[in-house]
Amino acid sequence: MYQDVTFITICLLILTISSAEDNCSDSYRTVYTECNEEGTERWKVTVSENSSCTPPSPVRVASCDQTCASGEVLDNFSNCTKCGVGTYSPGDSKIISTLDPKIYPDISFLTSKINQNDKSCPEIRVEDGSVVLPTSYCWNVVNIPFEVVKPGSVSLHYLHTDDRVSVDFYLKDYQSCDGGDAKVTKSGSPLNNWQNIELPVSAKGKYIFQVKSTAFFDTETITSSSVPLESPRLLNITVSGVEPYTKCIACPPGTISSSEGSSECTPCSNNQYAADSSTCSECPEGKYAPAGSAECLDKVTCGVSDFLPVVGECSAGKSTVSVKEIIPNKCQKSIPSETYDCPACQPGSEKKEDACVFCPDGTHNPFGSDQCSPCDPNTISLKGLYQVWWNEIPSSWNVRSPECWIPAGPFLLGRPTQHQPVIAIHFGEVRFSSKVIKSNVVGLFGVKFKLFCPQSCTFLIIKKVTFTKSNVMRQEVTERFDKSTGEGDPQTAHTYVLKNDGQDGDIRMDFSIQLSGSGSYLQLYGVNFTNTIEGGSSFCFPCDGSSCEECAQGMVYEDGKCMECPADSYHMTSGSVLESNYQSQCEKCPAGTMSAPGSTSCYTPCKLMTSSDNEYDITSVGRTLIHDDRVSYPDQFGNRYHYRYLMKLCSSDGDVPFVTCSEDNSDKVSGAICRENVMSSSEGAETITNPIIKGEMLSGMDEKSNGLTLQFSTLHTVTGCDSVTTNVTLICNRDQTSDISLVDNSDNCRLAFEYSGPFGCRLCKESDYKSIASSCEKSSRNITYVREEEVVCIGGAGLLPVTTEDCVPYQDSLVDSIKRFKVYVGIGVGVMVILIAGFCFLAWYSSSLKHKLDGYSQMNYADDDDNYMGADEGNHQHAWADSGEESDGEENLYTRYQGKSPGNILSDKFGKINETLGIKKYKKFGENDIMEMSSRTGI
Repeated sequence: MYQDVTFITICLLILTISSAEDNCSDSYRTVYTECNEEGTERWKVTVSENSSCTPPSPVRVASCDQTCASGEVLDNFSNCTKCGVGTYSPGDSKIISTLDPKIYPDISFLTSKINQNDKSCPEIRVEDGSVVLPTSYCWNVVNIPFEVVKPGSVSLHYLHTDDRVSVDFYLKDYQSCDGGDAKVTKSGSPLNNWQNIELPVSAKGKYIFQVKSTAFFDTETITSSSVPLESPRLLNITVSGVEPYTKCIACPPGTISSSEGSSECTPCSNNQYAADSSTCSECPEGKYAPAGSAECLDKVTCGVSDFLPVVGECSAGKSTVSVKEIIPNKCQKSIPSETYDCPACQPGSEKKEDACVFCPDGTHNPFGSDQCSPCDPNTISLKGLYQVWWNEIPSSWNVRSPECWIPAGPFLLGRPTQHQPVIAIHFGEVRFSSKVIKSNVVGLFGVKFKLFCPQSCTFLIIKKVTFTKSNVMRQEVTERFDKSTGEGDPQTAHTYVLKNDGQDGDIRMDFSIQLSGSGSYLQLYGVNFTNTIEGGSSFCFPCDGSSCEECAQGMVYEDGKCMECPADSYHMTSGSVLESNYQSQCEKCPAGTMSAPGSTSCYTPCKLMTSSDNEYDITSVGRTLIHDDRVSYPDQFGNRYHYRYLMKLCSSDGDVPFVTCSEDNSDKVSGAICRENVMSSSEGAETITNPIIKGEMLSGMDEKSNGLTLQFSTLHTVTGCDSVTTNVTLICNRDQTSDISLVDNSDNCRLAFEYSGPFGCRLCKESDYKSIASSCEKSSRNITYVREEEVVCIGGAGLLPVTTEDCVPYQDSLVDSIKRFKVYVGIGVGVMVILIAGFCFLAWYSSSLKHKLDGYSQMNYADDDDNYMGADEGNHQHAWADSGEESDGEENLYTRYQGKSPGNILSDKFGKINETLGIKKYKKFGENDIMEMSSRTGI
């Protein structure tokens, strides 16, 4: 008996200890210490959350980066074991489904003012499980710290729908908060749905995943007519490469994992519930359950919002629209099906071989019947796009959250959800004609709808208009509704009238609708665009006389019909007299340009003749020239871009006369010179945006000493400019060609380029050469032609060959004779100047000598008057006997030579005088001789 009691007591003790261990095991959690300096080992420590339990001793782990696969956890012995049924493990990943600092204190929200003078910034908030970033002119920052034990990644689920709000994603080092591995900027788009961004983590360590956003401008500058900004949203974050889980996670209520090693739990389907975490069970009769339910609910009386329409095929003009419950089996009673009249096609279209096509010009179809009907006399068809029957959404429309828009036959149903709080439809680009419907009205846009708002809601009708020639873009809200139109109210109609506003060219328009508000929904009955370039006519518009005749571009209305413009003229617009900017005459091409018959513009020929009769051949630059301005500019989204200029300066016969700049083939402009914005991705891919015309036709030429300047101008006004002028100077360089360069872009309305090469030189003319004749040899001579030294030209008139002509020896050409005559005349004039100068000198010198001789004579006879006057005749004769002259008796020396010039005296008697004075030899009677005579005679 005692032994039995002892055995029972021991068994009870063992059971008690076992039960206590089971209760304690649930309170244990495992943490790991930091690795040692060598990174080879660490300690695993078991911590108990129950003070009455004693956890196991710490265990040394010989690994610092051990991880387990999905569906596994690391047990107390550092082994990876699979999770059991009803539990799961993400493995080496960590998922934070709600980024709420109240749940995860390590997550932080920060806001700061960009301009310190601004008012305070609104707070970042958590709404319906997602983080909502404000759209203020402030920095909004969300910091999410995490740690990985091996290389991995971090990914975030986000919604960004507004291109006026910037969102940047950073991966930063936890310690230094540096930029680290990555920075990614995402552009918003009204068509964006929820997206995922993933950044790689290259090494183990601690990091911060940061999201930073701001609006591009102060929200106070947004007018009431502007489209309100939409907040970016963040939903959840997943980090891979983290510390392995040490405990499996129980499946949340309404979900199950039916096998071992599950990485996630699966929600139960509609009309099922999860009694435990391993099995889904069907609801009993009279009960229902939404997907992911832990229990069944009683069925309820449903309303319209609990059903989705299902549109049947249109047959014989009838279609049946049935309904299905959004949550199966929720409703006690269903809504019966209804039959509606349905058109074979949309208005403005007709049936052709089981397909709907637009009505041809001059016909219309107001109700979408099988065939289009001709317009009545004195009426004209106006093209349009119409949607009144909703069996599908047109493929040309861009839909945000397509699961929230359901075709319902007579209307399109739109309904926001918790994670799609804003839904929208963009009807795509619609091109309106410049044809005037009435006054200056050129287009109509209309919608019919019903709006239901159980609480607060906002329904916006938004327009974005772009005028193609001036590239002017305008975006604004045309209508705003903030409350229900009422269950019993008739359909609300909104029509927007598009006016010309003095703009030239076609008009692109993008209308959209946008709905927000929990529990709200929209029934869209009809959409129409009237006076579009593409489409069909649903009605015919009255006209009178010639206005019913529409002429294509390059034609004008004359003599009751459309006539093609003649050569060297152009006509840019198409349409009829209904158009406000209709040109009744063809325009002449500007000077220096030409065109073929029926042209819409004029092109520059590659052989140009200037006003000074100089000819240039620029055929070599007739190809498409490309200049990339590598200056980097920021756009409003933080992206960087540069300008690319495309040019076609001239065109030969049969060649495409212009270049085309395009926005990824969706928006195109053509002209002689255009510019586009180029954004390059890190992979080298290019995105082209904002094409603009910088020169349509040649408007002038300016010939310079070193080349030729071509002036190209636009024919339409451009934002901020009456017109845009671009000058391209072709600099003459016969030896080499340089790259085209932009030399002036300081003024957005004026541009200047330079391009150096042979094409900048004029063609040579015959007058640029001169002839040179050789000397006569054997009765002939050669005539050679050479270019004048100061002339710079290429090609054109070449050098004439050397020719031979007859001639008489020493017979020179008229030119040579004239040159020789000029030489002889020059020599003769020089000799005469020398003779005159010599004569003048001798006249002066003889006058001076005369005065000296007169003085000498007076001194002789004044000293010995008796010897002179009373001497005998023999002595007198002896004194001058050597002169060879007979004595004149009473005549003395003074009277004998009185009246004669000293020159005559010297020339007649010089021999005797020389002898008398003692000069032995006479060569030249000059200044030295006078000095010698003076010394001898005492003069």
